[in-house]
Amino acid sequence: MESSGSKINVRLMVIHFIAFWLFIFGFQTLAYLYDFNFLIFLPVEARINDVPRTNLDMKIVAQAALVGAIVAYIISWRISLKRNWFWLNSVFIFVLIYILKLYDFLGWSQLQKVFLLPGSIFRLNTRTYYVTNGAVMLAIGCFLLFSGKVKKFIDGKRSGSPEPARSVKVKAAKAK
Repeated sequence: MESSGSKINVRLMVIHFIAFWLFIFGFQTLAYLYDFNFLIFLPVEARINDVPRTNLDMKIVAQAALVGAIVAYIISWRISLKRNWFWLNSVFIFVLIYILKLYDFLGWSQLQKVFLLPGSIFRLNTRTYYVTNGAVMLAIGCFLLFSGKVKKFIDGKRSGSPEPARSVKVKAAKAK
């Protein structure tokens, strides 16, 4: 019987951590579309005068990030069960990313220029800008969760060869 320590998969946790991160900020970016005209186009002075509306909109943006983490967790957990990976890896990543997000240690302020770059082909602060950026982040996150090549990487298999040579020899020996 394997101990739970040996079931911890660092590759899985790193890949899923990145996917969680992308889901969180993809959902958060898309949440700005909720009250777009108020959040983006009105001057700061107008938003200061309507504090309750500003607070509500910022709560929605913050909650969208939490929804992104929950969606990523559900997908990660489901994939882990389907691929016979240890489900506690997904739980650990969810708790870690939740704590880091809670204390604002996910590095969004340093990385947002990079991840908001795809939408820059459109005018800044347009709906298309936010939709493009959010969709690209979610697409990359989905790729990391669902890709067969990433699955092989997580499993530790080489993508170039279907089977290591050692297991072929073992199978040949068993056949005799």
